[in-house]
Amino acid sequence: MRFSLFLLYLLAVVNSLVLPLDFAAGRAASHESAVQSQPGFLQLIKEWIAIFSTREVASAIPRGSFESWLQEQEKISFESILQNIGGYGEFAQNVSIGAVIASPSQTRPNYFYQWTRDSALTVMSLVEYLDDHELQDYEFGLCGLVESYIENQYHVQRLANPSGTFEDLTGLGEPKFMANGEAFVDHWGRPQRDGPGLRVITVLGYLSLLTKYEGNFQHEFFTSHDDSFRFVYDEIVKPDLQYIVHHWASPGFDLWEEVNSLHLFTSLTQLKALKLGMTYALAYSDSEFYAVLTTAYNALNFFIQVDSGYKTGNLPFLIETPTLLLTGKRIGLDIASILASLRAHDVDDVGDALDIPFAVDDPVVLNTLTAMVNDMKYRYPINHNRLGFGTGFALGRYPEDVYDGYGTTEGNPWFIATASASELVYKILYKLYKYENDLYIPIGLREFYQPFFEFEIKQDMVVPFGSDEFHMVADGLIKYADSFMDVIREHVDNNGHMSEQFNKYSGFMEGAEDLTWSYSSCWSSMRWRNKVVKLMERS
Repeated sequence: MRFSLFLLYLLAVVNSLVLPLDFAAGRAASHESAVQSQPGFLQLIKEWIAIFSTREVASAIPRGSFESWLQEQEKISFESILQNIGGYGEFAQNVSIGAVIASPSQTRPNYFYQWTRDSALTVMSLVEYLDDHELQDYEFGLCGLVESYIENQYHVQRLANPSGTFEDLTGLGEPKFMANGEAFVDHWGRPQRDGPGLRVITVLGYLSLLTKYEGNFQHEFFTSHDDSFRFVYDEIVKPDLQYIVHHWASPGFDLWEEVNSLHLFTSLTQLKALKLGMTYALAYSDSEFYAVLTTAYNALNFFIQVDSGYKTGNLPFLIETPTLLLTGKRIGLDIASILASLRAHDVDDVGDALDIPFAVDDPVVLNTLTAMVNDMKYRYPINHNRLGFGTGFALGRYPEDVYDGYGTTEGNPWFIATASASELVYKILYKLYKYENDLYIPIGLREFYQPFFEFEIKQDMVVPFGSDEFHMVADGLIKYADSFMDVIREHVDNNGHMSEQFNKYSGFMEGAEDLTWSYSSCWSSMRWRNKVVKLMERS
């Protein structure tokens, strides 16, 4: 204990030596930026502290037991999501009812806005919670929260903004709004074309949930209409689908809000939205629009698989933004490609893998994870004490990242990225057990699967479901997925709170505090772990 406290004290001293003020930016320069200008021994001290500190301080969460931590962190993560929703959470005061703030942080950095993308991804977690509980929720009132979110989106859809207007649909590409529901008018990376598709996925997910459990809308805004389901389809979902039809081939800023181009995450989530939209257009006998959606779906699907450059014969992994690769600015690796696969595929829908490319068990997706791990296990010093057999590591957004949470120096690991790696592996296991599939390992996936075998993989192989070898590999896979979650266990604070990033040298959190998307990603991964464990226990 005393040794750990000494290390924390030493780190504070180092920080005080290397943390000047960046007056031009109006905020403190990052720890990394300052270290770059200091003698090398300071950076060595910093790395040494990061590797050897055991963080033995009083904790309100059970860090000692991984399983106990999972149970507690799952509750904390879900409740922390709710705290950032207007009309419910303590961090979302003076926020429009149903609006999801990205973070309560209002300075250094200011994330006190409602992003269309973040909001849709977050509320989808609420929909999934309701699905797990068969629409029975006596604790949180989630149906009311989800419906408040949908009403809020109806209003912001129609709000004129710097991206355009609702009348010509261009305004639907606006990435974020003020927390109180007003337009954000300052300079920003706009348009961002993933928001409408993600909103479609979430809203139709809720409609499907109500249909599945024979539920109905409760919010007066919807019940005042004769057919609340049709109202939502016509007035909220359909405009977003029309936007995708008109703009899927148009460049826009990526989910990290940095590059104006075409991006895999945007394209794949748009394709998923079109597929869902076709189902509802058919159900509502909206035949003319169904034909329009079908044409757009086929064109976008062809583009993704053939013309886009998202997958090339020269590289084993997915390319998130091909123009960056072609111009030599990046190598193409990005956790956004993993996020695209996770958010665009429903592993409970066997047709998804056929209708939408790059499913969670697609070799190119797994090779993308392998390439990310191979890069970042060395890139981030906090990973160096994890180097070894079958171990997960702290992951960041992409190798060339320089955003440190406050400015641009050196990129750090993100909770979103690290949790998404574990979710991917959990979902692969879920598909194997749910459908009792044999495990097919093409030679192209040798690097991913080799750590789970005692012999060298030299050719394509099939591991029969239920065999001893199958269970051995499955045990190795879940331990591998768990090891990414274990990274998160090490870097949340002592009350289970998560920021956006954690420092690649010290491991302490940086960037926007209580980031809603961090909690949502962590909770989603834990949800799929629970599902996998139940299936494995039955077999």
